[in-house]
Order: sequence, then structure tokens, then C-alpha cells
Amino acid sequence: MTPAPGADRSNPGVPMTDNTTFDDLFDHQNEEQQRPRKKKRVWRKVLVALLIIVILGVLGIGLYVWSVGRSFDKNANQLSDEQVFGKSGGGKDGDGTNILLLGSDESMKDVDVNDSRGLRSDTIMVMHLPEDGGNVQIMSIPRDTYVDIEGHGKSKINAALSYGGLPLAVSTVSDFIGTELDHVAIIDFEGFKALTDSLGGVTVNSEQAFEKNGYSFTKGENVLNGDEALTFVRERKQFQDGDFQRARNQQAFIRGLTNEMISADTLSNPKKIQDMVKNFAPYMYVDSGMDAKYISATAFNMRDVRPGDIEFFTAPVAGVGTSPDGQSIVNVDEDELKKVRDAFKNDTVADYVQNAPEAHL
Repeated sequence: MTPAPGADRSNPGVPMTDNTTFDDLFDHQNEEQQRPRKKKRVWRKVLVALLIIVILGVLGIGLYVWSVGRSFDKNANQLSDEQVFGKSGGGKDGDGTNILLLGSDESMKDVDVNDSRGLRSDTIMVMHLPEDGGNVQIMSIPRDTYVDIEGHGKSKINAALSYGGLPLAVSTVSDFIGTELDHVAIIDFEGFKALTDSLGGVTVNSEQAFEKNGYSFTKGENVLNGDEALTFVRERKQFQDGDFQRARNQQAFIRGLTNEMISADTLSNPKKIQDMVKNFAPYMYVDSGMDAKYISATAFNMRDVRPGDIEFFTAPVAGVGTSPDGQSIVNVDEDELKKVRDAFKNDTVADYVQNAPEAHL
């Protein structure tokens, strides 16, 4: 370790080397008792040196996280508040942070983000980051969930994006969870594949064995590349409970993705992280608040979160049905939804998840 900046080598002091221990410091203190006039000066130097070491350590972590955030800023597509939230902008009336995660069913490069009507969201999730930095919760909302969409009556929740673009999709999900969304992130399927491949594949635990698009998925662990992962998270017709199993598969993929992203092999490889961000960020569309400053601050607050600390659940539903116009829909369990809304508004989602009913047909 190099001497602390500003250290006066001409004066007696404790040399801060890699072998210095707190015992050495105390031994030195005993020696200094025979030279009382210099005691305060020596200890002041020791404390300043330790303080500088701590600051440099934190600064090093901060600069690295900031560097990753800046890379994301340069490569991701940031949208204005008006494009995402409408003229009123985002905000919240509860504690914790709520982030809407959308998976687009087509390339966002072919979409006019100022008027994204006609686009449908194949994946809808709400991530809740509690105020105290504890466990993270992610709620899946089946795309066929039958809800009120302002100006359009009752319809499937994924139709909101098609009817009124991002602002209507955001307001519809906000109404569903009973509080405002703080941030929004959209990734299209090309970005989904790029993210998976940038990590060298993702290990996913499948609840069921199935085949699709020439790919075979076994029950248990499967190592998936980008194309395989895309098939895995999109498939629903192979399953008896359709969209519900697809939601569980998407949750399983996120678990595997998180495992890979915070594994020792990834975290100890700055180039791998930088390449990962560069590869998938161009396919990401986020609100203006999700910038380097926010990412670095959030990453620091979540530095102790591990895959087992991320809890998944599905929005409360009451089985499937048919809409007046003959579409297959997923009905909402209104009584249970009231509990979900209270949990999001009061930052008690972690408590709710402990007793959340399993969603099934």
C-alpha cells in the first residue's frame, strides 16, 4: 500500500504498510508514552491515514459503479417524462420505489416512442425496492388480466400500451397497484437475447419439461443461450395453465439471470460487466430518472442483496373467463387486490408476499 497522501515521512509515525495491524498501532502507542509531547501528533497522523484509506476504498467502488452507470447512460435510450408518464410526470404517494418492467413483443427500433400505439407488452412486472434496503419483490401481472383502462372500459392490461402508448400503460398499472410508479424500463426481445449471450448463457431451473421451436427444455437445470432463453420465457401454449406457467418461467429466468450477474465470476470481471452493459443497453428504453446517478446510488444501497433476497409473486387472480367480445381473459381477485394495493402504498410488500396465495387456474 502506498503511503497516505500528505504524509510527512520526516516525522516519526506509524508506517502504513500491507503488514500493519492494529496491534502494531497499539505497540507504537506504548512507545510514544515515553515521548508524551508527540503523542497527539502521531495519533492524529494515524487516524488521518486510516480515514484516507477508507475514503479511497469507497471512492474506488463509487467510481467503478459510476463508470458502469455512465456506460449505461451513453448506450441506453432515455425517454422524457412526457413520453413515459404523460404531461403530469412521475411521482409517488407511498414509500419504497416501484419500477415497471415491460418486455416488448417487437423491436423498439421499429416503434415511434412518441406514439407507441399498436405495441403490446408481452411481459409485465412491477419491482418493489423497499425503503429500508431489504428484500426486493417482483410481481408478475398476466398480460390477459382484465382491468379498467381509462377511456376504453374493461380490457386486457397489455392492451393499454396499444391503446394509448406508454403513458396509458403506466397509468393503468399504477391504478392496478394503487400507487404511482417511480421508474419504467422496457427491453425488447433482441435486447433480451443480447443480455443473455453477454453473460455467456444463463442457468435456469424449469418446473416442467417441454419442447418448442426445436429446443428441448428438461425439468430442472437448463443452460440457455439468448435464442433458447427467449423461447423459454415466451412459451405458454405448452402448459395447462398457460400464462401462469409462463410467468413462473419468466421469474425463474430472472432468478438465473440475477445469479449470473452477481456471481463471483461476473463481479470480479469489470470488462465483462462493461461489455454486458454495452451489449444490452441499446435495446433498453428507460425514463430520464434512471441515469448514472440513480443506478450508482441504487447499486450501492442494494450491495448486500443476493438472489435469495429477491421474492417473486403473481398478481391476485380469480381464474380465467371470457370477455363480452369473446376474448379469453384472466379475472382479478378484487378482495386480494386491495391487500396488494395497501402493501405497495405502505411499503409492506415483503410482509404481503409471506402469505400471498399462489396464482393458478
